Amino acid sequence: MTGGCVFCAIIARREPAALLYEDELTLAFLDITAVTDGHTLVIPRPHRADLWEIEEELAAAVARTVHRMARRIRDVLEPDGLTLFQANRDAGWQDVFHLHVHLVPRAAGDRLTRPWTAAPVPLETLAATRDRLGLL
Repeated sequence: MTGGCVFCAIIARREPAALLYEDELTLAFLDITAVTDGHTLVIPRPHRADLWEIEEELAAAVARTVHRMARRIRDVLEPDGLTLFQANRDAGWQDVFHLHVHLVPRAAGDRLTRPWTAAPVPLETLAATRDRLGLL
């Protein structure tokens, strides 16, 4: 645990939270600053600051809980859609430095908007980036 981490305090039950689900590796709870009804956070129990610090197995456990909560949100709240959001570090818009995934139930016409405007990128630019990443 990192000193002052509010999510570690929630895990330790030193801070209140509207808990929805927990297992030995993860915890899911309603976001105290929810932007829609049912806005849920899923976190790993061990403190990991972001996606670059989490082990693959623990990341898989977080993904399983995200999937479980997404299905529960769909079945109970019946939203028109669902947006997942996960941010890393200041430049990536992370606000609490304990890895967390937002599950935001959506309604047609809600007040949420995309933070960027999509535009096509030339295939040559994409190919150059692909070559740098070296995944193929």
